[in-house]
Amino acid sequence: MNKLLIGAILLFSISFSYAEKIDPNISLIQTSFEAYLQDFIARDSIRLATHFQFPSINQLTTPSSVFHTKEEIIKFWESFPLQDGYAYSTTDSLEIHRLSDPIYYLDVDYSRYNDAEELIYEGSSIYLYGKETGSWKIFFAWTGGRE
Repeated sequence: MNKLLIGAILLFSISFSYAEKIDPNISLIQTSFEAYLQDFIARDSIRLATHFQFPSINQLTTPSSVFHTKEEIIKFWESFPLQDGYAYSTTDSLEIHRLSDPIYYLDVDYSRYNDAEELIYEGSSIYLYGKETGSWKIFFAWTGGRE
């Protein structure tokens, strides 16, 4: 069983590494997402807003929102509801794929924990990234529970 698990991990690593060599944008988007996640964990609404291009469609809450300015998204993040006791998030799986020349999607499964390192939520999100501003930014975000 361990050999099978190690083999699967190596295959995933090789295929992701190969995709990065073919398309360097995948690595840039992953780096951008990791910075976004750190700002999310820190609850830094001003820094979070720097990861979005405008207009930006947000389906992280119901009803959906469209943000046209940095100030609108800062206000959103200042009031974004999280689970009671939220302390940090981890990425459980992450895939990045090119949809078209200027558009990529990032598919992530994540877990949220409290200060006692107890799991309080598991979710999935889809982010669409574009490069209209010269760097990779989110212009669409959706999240939901895992199936």
